[in-house]
Amino acid sequence: MMRPLIFSIIFSAAAFAQIGGPFLGYVPQGTQLRPVYGLPAAGAIGSVIASRDFSHMALPPQQYFAVVSAADTGEVLIASEVSAGGFNLTPISGAAANPDILAISPGGTSAVLWFPSSNHLQAVSGLPNSPSLRDIDASFLNSSPLSIAVSDDGQWAAGLWSAGVYAFGPNNQVIPLQTDPGVVALAFFHNNHNLALATSTRATSITDVGGATQGPSLLFDYSTQSLSPRAIALSFDNQHAVVADASGMLVNISVASGSANTVDCKCSPTGLYSQGDAVFRLNGTGAPQRGAPNPELKLFDAAAGSVLIVPPALSVAGGRQ
Repeated sequence: MMRPLIFSIIFSAAAFAQIGGPFLGYVPQGTQLRPVYGLPAAGAIGSVIASRDFSHMALPPQQYFAVVSAADTGEVLIASEVSAGGFNLTPISGAAANPDILAISPGGTSAVLWFPSSNHLQAVSGLPNSPSLRDIDASFLNSSPLSIAVSDDGQWAAGLWSAGVYAFGPNNQVIPLQTDPGVVALAFFHNNHNLALATSTRATSITDVGGATQGPSLLFDYSTQSLSPRAIALSFDNQHAVVADASGMLVNISVASGSANTVDCKCSPTGLYSQGDAVFRLNGTGAPQRGAPNPELKLFDAAAGSVLIVPPALSVAGGRQ
């Protein structure tokens, strides 16, 4: 009795996704995008939304648009849904072509792009309807960053270079931040200028990067474990900071108490991509999974401390899968 019930739930969720339901956001599949509908614990992946291929995609949480760069031209575009399965691709005026890194702010209202050919950043605020672009010269660092981030208001961008972590402000401020050595991931908190950072041994935060003269504050020390963090991210209410390790270990930190619990997603996270509230996407539909020949999309609900599995998209008769 149990197996037919499980399959009934899965197929019902997939069918639900094809006709509508709560929207969770988009997920990349190779060079294309798919929507995810339903609830985090019973979601399903829909059909490919557009035939065009993208080389980079920045996906805001629970919003019907994405910032992408076209695979054929390198043009930076806002892909916005205008109807079920219908999309507009609108160029961002002034954006250079062929960014090497493209990142979205925690709430999806700003983005930041990195261009290795010029060693410049471009910060885009006012997404999606009124994008405004600001150019940032980082050529003095003479290399590409490992990671970049931008605040929700677009006023501050930050990046991790071999020379250290730098913040760039709205009035051409350039601030070398005092951080732990060995920072490998960083992210802004929601709706403020606080920055979270992760090393192999601990997670820290810097309050207000624009006025930062103090060192980092400890969020959690996980030095008893051997970690290689790939990402750090904050929940919408800034109450949970999550560190995703290459091994699949997720360190779920309570910001208020400084305590944490660990969860094994049994996957190899490519990052932490907000789906809204305290839910994060851990991979794309083509990301490798330990022991699984057909990869599944995995989410992590930091509030519940649970790893969730979203079933793959079903074939659509007469259309794209």
